[in-house]
Amino acid sequence: MTSEPANGIGSYDPRTWKLRTFYDHRQNFLEGRDTPRNYLERCLEVIERLETEVKAWAYLNTDAARKAADESTERYKAGKPISLVDGMPIGIKDLIETADMPTEYNSDLFRGNQPIRDAASVYFLRKGGAIIIGKTVTITFGGGDPAETRNPFDLRRTPGGSSSGTCAGVGSTMIPCGLGTHGRGSTIRPSSFCGVYGLKGTFGALNRQGTYSAAETMDHLGVIAGSLEDMWIVARYISENAGGDPGHPGLYGGRLPPTPRKPERLIVLETAGWEETDSQTKQEFNKVLTQLENSGIELYRRSDDPAIEAYETETGQSPEMWRQLYRFEMRFPMYQYLDYDADKIPPRLKKGVEEGRGLTQAEYRQALVKREHWQHMHDELANRCDGMITLASPGPGPIGMDQGSAIFNEASSIIGMPAISLPLLKIDGMPTGVQLQGMRHRDEALVAAARWIASDILDQN
Repeated sequence: MTSEPANGIGSYDPRTWKLRTFYDHRQNFLEGRDTPRNYLERCLEVIERLETEVKAWAYLNTDAARKAADESTERYKAGKPISLVDGMPIGIKDLIETADMPTEYNSDLFRGNQPIRDAASVYFLRKGGAIIIGKTVTITFGGGDPAETRNPFDLRRTPGGSSSGTCAGVGSTMIPCGLGTHGRGSTIRPSSFCGVYGLKGTFGALNRQGTYSAAETMDHLGVIAGSLEDMWIVARYISENAGGDPGHPGLYGGRLPPTPRKPERLIVLETAGWEETDSQTKQEFNKVLTQLENSGIELYRRSDDPAIEAYETETGQSPEMWRQLYRFEMRFPMYQYLDYDADKIPPRLKKGVEEGRGLTQAEYRQALVKREHWQHMHDELANRCDGMITLASPGPGPIGMDQGSAIFNEASSIIGMPAISLPLLKIDGMPTGVQLQGMRHRDEALVAAARWIASDILDQN
C-alpha cells in the first residue's frame, strides 16, 4: 500500500493511507516520465502546507536540496544514477551532524552550532546522490523534555520521541525517508505513533560516527520510511559505504530489497508492557495474529515452550535494566553540561543524571552480566523461530506531548536485536505499529519476513 500520497493530514487507515515512497519511482526517472526535481517539489509543497501545524523541521535547506535534485535529474537523464538512493529526499534527525546545517540537539547549549563535517551516514548519502532536505526535530539530546512536533493525524497527540520530527515528516508524506536514532524506543515508538516503517538494526550495524549518543552500548542509527523497500535500501547503502560501528561487521545482505519470505514460526511476546496495553489494542493485535495463523504461520507462546517463558520472565525486568545501563552511561558529557550551565538542561535530563550519580560501578557490571545472559537466551531462541512478534507500543500516541511509553522497545534495545515497526493497526482512528523482532545480524531475513507479513495483513483486509 505505497505510492504517491494523498495530500494533507487526514483520517488514518493502514489499508488506504498512502505514504510517500521512492524506490518504486526510480524507473519513472530513468524513462523520463518524472524527475528528482519534480519529486522534490512535491515534497516541498507538502512541507509548506503542513509544517506550521506538524512542526517536523528544525532547519530546512531548500536551496541546496533543489540544487542537488537538479544534479540528480541530469544523471538520470543520462542514464547514470550514482546509486539506489540517488534523488531521494531525506530528513536528518538533529542529533546527527551536518556540515551545511546547524546541529543543535534541540539544546540551548548548542544554538547556532555548526559542525565542519557530516556524520558518516550523511556524508555517504550525499555521495550517493541523496537529497539532504533538512534537519528534523528531536527532543533535547534525545532524552529531554518533549519537543514541539505534533502527530500528523491528530495535532493534540504526541508523535513520540525522540525521532519525532523524522517520523512525523514521513507519516505526513513530507518525505519518503529519514534518519533517526534509537536508544530506548526512539525509532520504533514514534514509527508506531506516526504510521510509518521504522528499522532499528542489529546493534552496531549502521555507523554512528558524528551522531550524538547518550548510551553508547544501546544507541542505534534508525531508518524511517514510507516503505520497507526504501527503509532497506537506505540502511544497506549506509552500511555498505560507511560500515558499521568500529568493531562491528555492519549490515549483512544485498543492496536490493529482499524478496518477501513467509516465516514458518514466530514467537508471540506478551512480556513487559502487556499489562498496560488497552483492550482495543490487544484485540486488534490478536486479529493480526489470527490472520497470520490462518495463513499457515505457527505461533508459539510462553505456554508452548519453557525457554520462551524464561525469556519473557527475564526481559520483563527491562524497564529497570534499561534505567541502570542508560543512567550510568549518560553521565558524560552530561556532568560537564550541567557544570557549564545547569539552567539549560531540561528537568528530565537533570533527573536522569542525578539517578545515575547513585549507581555504582559494581551495579553497572552486574547489569552488563545480566545483559549478556539475556543475549544468550535470545540467541538460543533463534533455533526455535524465524522471529518474534509483539506490539511496537501499548497503543496510539497519547493526547499531550509526553513521548508515550517505550516499554515494548526496551528489551530489544538492551539486547541489540533488530526490530521493525509495521503500520498495521488502527486504534481510535490512529496508527499503532506491530513490532517484528529478529535475530542479531539477520536483518535481511527480518525485512523479508516483514515484507511478507505487511502484504498478507494489508492485502487481505
